[in-house]
Amino acid sequence: MAFDFGTTFSGYAFSFRNDPLNVQTNGNWVAGTEKLISLKAPTCVLVDPNDKFDSFGFEAENKYTKLAEEGTIKGWKLFKQFKMILHTKEVCKSFLILFFLMV
Repeated sequence: MAFDFGTTFSGYAFSFRNDPLNVQTNGNWVAGTEKLISLKAPTCVLVDPNDKFDSFGFEAENKYTKLAEEGTIKGWKLFKQFKMILHTKEVCKSFLILFFLMV
C-alpha cells in the first residue's frame, strides 16, 4: 500500500502479493463539481464546531462551501495546505496518532 500525502492533493494505491503488477487506485473520488472522477483528492480536512473530524478532500470542500452558502459555517474549520508544518518530529508524531484515531 502506498499513500501520497501531498501538499495540495493526496491519493493512494495498492496491490496484492499474488499479483503485484496489478496496482489498484481509488478512481471513485467525486471532484468538486460532483461531475468529475479523480484519482486524488484535495489534502484538506473539515472539522465540526465540536472539533471532531467531519470529512476529507472533495467532500470536505463541498460541505464547507454549502455551509458558507447557507450561513451556517460558524465554528466549522477547513484545514488546507498544512502538510509542511507536519515536518517536525513532534508535530508529525502527534498528527499521525490523531489521524489514525479519526479513521
